[in-house]
Amino acid sequence: MIATTQALAREQFPVLESSTYLVSHSMGAAPLGAKHALDAYFTDWATDGPEAWERWLPEIATIADGIGAIVGAPAASVFLGPNVSVLQAALATCFDFGGERNEIVYEALQFPSLTYVWREWERYGAKTCVVPSDDGFTIPTERILAAITERTALVVISHAYYVSGAVVDVRAIQRRCREVGALLCVDAYQTTGVYPYDVVDLDLDIVTGGSHKWLLGGPGCGWIYVKPALLERFRPAVTGWMAHASPFEFEAAPMRYAPTMYRFGHGTPTIPGYLVARPGHDLIREIGVARIREHNVRLTTRLAEMALERGMRVPTPLEPARRTGWIGIDFEGAHAVKERLIEERVFVDYRPGCGIRVSPHFYTTDDEIERFFAAVDRLRR
Repeated sequence: MIATTQALAREQFPVLESSTYLVSHSMGAAPLGAKHALDAYFTDWATDGPEAWERWLPEIATIADGIGAIVGAPAASVFLGPNVSVLQAALATCFDFGGERNEIVYEALQFPSLTYVWREWERYGAKTCVVPSDDGFTIPTERILAAITERTALVVISHAYYVSGAVVDVRAIQRRCREVGALLCVDAYQTTGVYPYDVVDLDLDIVTGGSHKWLLGGPGCGWIYVKPALLERFRPAVTGWMAHASPFEFEAAPMRYAPTMYRFGHGTPTIPGYLVARPGHDLIREIGVARIREHNVRLTTRLAEMALERGMRVPTPLEPARRTGWIGIDFEGAHAVKERLIEERVFVDYRPGCGIRVSPHFYTTDDEIERFFAAVDRLRR
């Protein structure tokens, strides 16, 4: 079923005409719709100047709801920001770390940018509890659960680890948070668009993510979901005029927060980054994450099998349910081979200990998997 959709979709990605694109886990291929969106943005700006804001500002909520539809979020429960680090920093300001419940729990395999954010909150009274990994690729769920106590204010967990692609049992972690009265923030950057999940079904409190990987939206469009019942308790101190209840009244301080997710706004929004992301989001919704996942599992399984047949090490979980959308392939000289692959326009990336990371998306064909291994075999020789 995806073959017909794939043939039509491939025409929308110019990079596929001149390369083998297997790096969507890092940077999704650019759709032509993104260029059209940028052209339209410039035309609006050049034609109408400040009057273009009348068209741009409503798009923020529309784009946010489009992301929400991908992850099962209710309307008006998602908002946009320039990146996840800024959004989680804003979230951090909503907590009072002066009491006994002052711990932030996160895993040792968390993406480094977010560890920088949360570690710096120690200067404001937070205590960070980092859950260790024995192998550098996974962490036992029981170890994470044991770290969550009555002193925990917030747990910040990856939906899938960036170093291994291993998916985390967020449902079990959410249950533990409920038991002790902690909140859970899931960073779903590594899964959104390729691994189906539903924020309501999982009863998640807060979810963050971005657009430049599987959502095909390029950099500059992060997002945050907050469970609607929790929204009013959050008063971000990383803020600006767009978070105000009446931003165009230009009231002086103190802040009067918007009653909606707009309270997570900041200063003047990065409109080009938001607009350029929308066409990629639209494609993901049109095709459907379930169909994308089915295609991805088939090709990643084939990648793992072909790697193991060659005696290569595969640090990614072999069971499809335990991994997100990419496969790690490691062997002696893998980094040098990766560099040569890039020169030949076979786009992949490399991580120490993990090897070459390879990710098929809905636009990836079986022939491209064969082409990748043909190039690897030749370069290894």
